[in-house]
Amino acid sequence: MYLKERLAAGHCQIGAGIYSNSPDLVELVARDMDWIWWEAQHSHADWQTIVHGVRTAYGMRIPVLVRTWTHNGDTIERLLDTGAEGIIVPMVNTPEQAEEIVSRCYYPPLGNRSCGSVRMESIEMDLNEWNKRIITVMMIETPEAVKNAESIAGVPGVDGLLIGARDLAIRILGKSVDNDAAFPHVKREMDHVVRVCQQTGKAAGIIALTPDALAARIQEGYRLICAGMDVDHLRATYRRMRETAQEAIDMEVTSL
Repeated sequence: MYLKERLAAGHCQIGAGIYSNSPDLVELVARDMDWIWWEAQHSHADWQTIVHGVRTAYGMRIPVLVRTWTHNGDTIERLLDTGAEGIIVPMVNTPEQAEEIVSRCYYPPLGNRSCGSVRMESIEMDLNEWNKRIITVMMIETPEAVKNAESIAGVPGVDGLLIGARDLAIRILGKSVDNDAAFPHVKREMDHVVRVCQQTGKAAGIIALTPDALAARIQEGYRLICAGMDVDHLRATYRRMRETAQEAIDMEVTSL
């Protein structure tokens, strides 16, 4: 069963976020995950690295969703031509934007995507099968997007809405907050998007940085959840190691 089908059936799917653009980390840490978020918006991934990351995940039978940095249809097509099973698109504010994005993700008769990718077609020659497996996720990151959430979710071919809580909070509060601190300020908006997804049969998506946050988001109805980025977990682990080391050093000094 494709990831697209599992989401449509309401299954909760937990993904590994790869911000480092490292195929090695895909191989080492993403085993047994349901999907992979390959970060291409705020990282500095090049095309060959994206291809290698998708290839590594494909060998592990894990679908990859690439977060793009643009709404440009030519770029979206090229990202999908790597063999990725879908895209996560930032700053989608209107159904018209969603319609244009979707049209470049599916082959005719569902969309207007161009065919001809050697890499993608070596994985699956049947373009109708790609239409059955491609996932399009629209990020809800502004008050305008929240207001239009129902009409965006209603666009044929949209599979899910993923909340960018920090971006949303920045635009509501007028100042920067970290991801966890953002949630209380945008809970009403987040709950609204989840309800819209449940009513329209689309997957509600979110990033959860800790086990407690992950459990909470599942209970709240999210079904496409990124369990943090690789660099988030590495940073948190090394911070804990450093704090433990400092406590041990302080105890040694005190005992002298």
